[in-house]
This record gives sequence, C-alpha cells and structure tokens, in this order.
Amino acid sequence: MTTIHVPVLVNMTMEYLVNQLDGVYVDATLGTGGHFRALSEKLDQNAVLIGIDADPTAIEYCKNSLVIPQKHLYINSNFESIKAVCFRNGYPRVNGILMDLGLSSFGLDNQQRGFSYSTDGPLDMRFSPDLTVTAKDIVNSADQFQLETIFRNYGEERHSRLIARAIISERNIEPINTTGRLAEIIRRRTHPTHVTKTLSRIFQALRIAVNRELDVLEKAVKDAISMLETDGRIAIITYHSLEDRIIKQLFKTESSDCICPPEFPICQCNHKATIKKLTGKPILPDRAEIRMNSRARSAKLRVAVKI
Repeated sequence: MTTIHVPVLVNMTMEYLVNQLDGVYVDATLGTGGHFRALSEKLDQNAVLIGIDADPTAIEYCKNSLVIPQKHLYINSNFESIKAVCFRNGYPRVNGILMDLGLSSFGLDNQQRGFSYSTDGPLDMRFSPDLTVTAKDIVNSADQFQLETIFRNYGEERHSRLIARAIISERNIEPINTTGRLAEIIRRRTHPTHVTKTLSRIFQALRIAVNRELDVLEKAVKDAISMLETDGRIAIITYHSLEDRIIKQLFKTESSDCICPPEFPICQCNHKATIKKLTGKPILPDRAEIRMNSRARSAKLRVAVKI
C-alpha cells in the first residue's frame, strides 16, 4: 500500500453520529481506520469501539498502526454479518454505526487485487479472499445477456451491449485474465472523450457483482438499524447513485408509519417507523475538502436516529 486515504466528511460525520460519549460504536467499514481514529478522539475512555472489515489486510493494518485508548475490537468479516458479529462479542445493542462505502486503499493501491483499470494486474476484485467468484470468472463465463445486465444495472453504462459483445468476441480468442487486457478491449470500443467514465462504470459494475455489494448493503443497513439503542445513530457515506438510492429509499421506508401504496384509502401494512431522518438531503463535502481530498467529490452523507 502506498497511500492512506483521508477519511471523508469526518467532522460532520462525528458531529451527527456521536451523541453518547461513553457508548458503543461500530465502524462497519474499517479500511485504514481514519473514521475509527476520529471516533476514538471524540469519545471518552469508557466507550467501546468495534471495527469490522471484510479485508484481512485492513484488520491487520489497524491492529498494528492505531493506538486507541478505549476498549476496542477488530473483526474480519463482511458488514453483512454486523448483527451476528456484535452479538457474538457481547454487544447486541449499540449507540452508533458508521458505514463508509468507498473502496479502501488496500484495494486501490494493490494492483494484484484488480480493482483499477489504470494498472495491469489479475482480474480479481474480491474484497475478501474468502469469496470464490472473481471478476475473471464473470468476464470469461457469463453470457452476453448476463454481462449486459451487470454493466447496465451496476454501472449504468449505456453501451453495455456493445462492450458485452466485444468481451465475448475477445475471450473466444483468448481468456481475459488481466485488468490491462479488459481495459484495452473497452478502450478500443469507446469514444476517446468517454473512455475514462466508461472504464470506471464497467470496473465498478464488475466489482459490485463480484462482492454482491448492493444485496449486502440492504441487509447490513436493516440489521444495523435493528441493533441501535433508542436515540442511537446510523451514518452512511455513499459514493455513487446506486448506493445512495438504496440508502435514501431504506431511510424513507424505515422513517414512515405507513408504506401502503398511495391508492389505499386506509393503512393495511401496520408498518411503524423505526428511525427519524436527521438529514433531509445528503450532506456534501465543501470545496475546501474536495480540494484537499479528491476522493470526497462524490461523497454523500445520510444520517438517521433510532426512535
């Protein structure tokens, strides 16, 4: 790893998330520990901090580099299992949960992980080595319809069909095993003015498919809300529209007393609100933060409180 990411929207996140200085707080996407360190600095010494990450490299890095005065746990697990992880460690209820959905330095900076189209490496893209399906498996075995669907639904790429055809044509000649070869196939089929965005969308789509990110996210957020103590907070930082749409809809649903269709004259769902939104619109980074940290430019923070 060559760089450590600066935590995004850290001041606003701490301001909204922490309302009990001696509480139990979970950073469900530990990464290099930037937000975890900020939480430690905000909380008093009687607090408990739990850091979760699917990447064992992130866990090992934080164990060796972070000095945290509070009681703290580092747990190697996907945040899909947040409820089970906290329960097993004696914390079925917590006061705050943070999820920063950005890709950590451990993936971006290691070309062997295959997340980046700017360097050549194995076409992998797994957050955790425990996963069995890689991007190479998808690229070389999915049929055209499956590839189109992945690129369209997870990358919002309008040329999904063209790129899917190109991939199938090229893999019939030789398997596509590296990020460099996949990127070159995409470049040859894309107008020069659009190539960077198209590469970003296709690589994003494959990463989401490999790690089941959107399915995992919905389950993790629902479980996280169920774990919160009354007045506990959940703060989620997203970086692309697919994630933000899921969080926006989940917060809308969970903050509503009725989720029946509008045409129903009388409520039949018996749904009760479990949270109150603290951010009507997402909080965005200011220009100063974006100048200092380009990773922040697409970040959106949404926060809710358990009722």
